[in-house]
Amino acid sequence: MNTFLIADDSDAKALWLTALVEKSGIADTVHRARTTDDAKKLIDEHKPSYAFIDYEMPSENGPAIITYLRSVVPEAKIAMASSSNSDHYQADAEQAGSDTYICTSFEEDEVVEKVMDTLEEWK
Repeated sequence: MNTFLIADDSDAKALWLTALVEKSGIADTVHRARTTDDAKKLIDEHKPSYAFIDYEMPSENGPAIITYLRSVVPEAKIAMASSSNSDHYQADAEQAGSDTYICTSFEEDEVVEKVMDTLEEWK
């Protein structure tokens, strides 16, 4: 069973990403975490095959979640999905083990295309 983790404290962005994941059919179940602690609990419980993780999260940042997920599920496909296009954020995500970086603040059509292309590549 393939599970997908979306770790993001923004309800609007998380719902939007969930809809795209469900549309892609990549996973049987999508789990949502609003905090780093919630994300780690879901990782331990469900061992997600895929994840979209925001950079700015309550308590720790997104790279901490990526590092943790990599330690539990080394083969997981992970994307940092952040509204910031910061080179620093991208470098942190890559260093933590993210497979790709998706900036969600570009034009909606461009972001949807990037998300769907990423999901298709991961299938």
